[in-house]
Amino acid sequence: MNRVAVIGAGGAGLAAAQALAARDVEFVVFEAGSGVGGNWRYGNDSGLSSGYVSLRANTSRRHTTFRCFGIGKTKSFFPGHAEMLDYLERFTDRFDLRRRIRFRTRVSQATPVDGEWEVTAGGTRERFSAVVVATGFNSIPRYPDFPGTFSGVQMHTHDYRVPAPFANRDVVVIGLGCSAAELACEIATVARSVSLAARSGSWVVPRRWGRVPVDWFDTRVGSYLPIDVRRRIFSVIFRLAAGPRQGTGLPAPDRRLGDKPITVSDVLLPLLRKGRIATCPPVAELRGDRLRLADGTDLMANALLYGTGYRTTFDFLPPEAESPTNEHAPLYRGVVSLAKPGLFFVGIAFAHGALLPVMEAQANWMADVVLGRLALPPLETMRRSVERDAAVRARDFDPRFGFIWDRVPYCRSLEAESDHARRSPGRPAQSAAAPTVG
Repeated sequence: MNRVAVIGAGGAGLAAAQALAARDVEFVVFEAGSGVGGNWRYGNDSGLSSGYVSLRANTSRRHTTFRCFGIGKTKSFFPGHAEMLDYLERFTDRFDLRRRIRFRTRVSQATPVDGEWEVTAGGTRERFSAVVVATGFNSIPRYPDFPGTFSGVQMHTHDYRVPAPFANRDVVVIGLGCSAAELACEIATVARSVSLAARSGSWVVPRRWGRVPVDWFDTRVGSYLPIDVRRRIFSVIFRLAAGPRQGTGLPAPDRRLGDKPITVSDVLLPLLRKGRIATCPPVAELRGDRLRLADGTDLMANALLYGTGYRTTFDFLPPEAESPTNEHAPLYRGVVSLAKPGLFFVGIAFAHGALLPVMEAQANWMADVVLGRLALPPLETMRRSVERDAAVRARDFDPRFGFIWDRVPYCRSLEAESDHARRSPGRPAQSAAAPTVG
């Protein structure tokens, strides 16, 4: 039996479905909500989406697209959630995927049984030869464990939709990631005051340098340069695009450019320079109507917004599946579970730049393996490759990010192995034991 269960109908799940359909592999997509789109479906009734009204892509439409079906023209170079949802709806219909999707069907359990996978969803059980987890990793909010209690409004960015709940309040935004930065700027339009509390510095860059999208400088040709050379080039581009940090109050970046996620925001630095948003030391304790900060001072506040990220968890998988986490993702080529045969992950990846092409490359590689066109090497060979990936990641990035990849070289590596599979079907790639990206 070659029948695959795909869990999730966001960008990753749709990429997996299209890749399987193109190879005539039988599959079913399980989607907890009533429509496709995942995070791009505002108000998604799956309860897992963190989309807000003003959400838009951090990357330009030139890159925020699948290679097999372009996004076409959008109102903005950086599509909003409605435009992205429209694109994914059109993608779904272009490849006739909708009839394969079971909406409002949440997977509660996926268990290996007798060499197959038993999937429990919507109260029924079915057997599949493989499971593809494509649920993403931004659905379970992570909160800091502060001592004390707080008497004001508390919200995670996952639950934010509009700034109205923060009107006329003294708001502290905790974190300096993309969502924290973007929402701090939006809240500043209605709040009495906004303070940004971050434990460490981060590279902050707008979407454009003048009229040119910054990600246009991230090219396939340029990706052949060593990562340290690209790092130096982009450091110059980012500084020119963002302007000086003097007068912003932000701590200096504590790591090299690209070691960890970059904060993309068009207006954060200007608002900091104008004093519309303030900075403060990290929060150490909650004290009713105020916060005790790391420097020992108190800050009055009646609203907190937590931009503190997400926990990567897959509750429907058994513990022995050794699911990837933010810090540790032992997946061969970033896709194949080493713990349980027939378990694949698509879209559990972070990279600087657009992620749809990464999902597409992972999906095509996965589908070639499922089809038998690309043979997996022995388990020990895969383990050696994963260990080498970890060594490369420790060299090129902050090793605390367990599934961060050098985006274009990573896609190129997967695409090369898919090309090999078409030329020499049924054989492992010659570089099977090598790191995915050297």
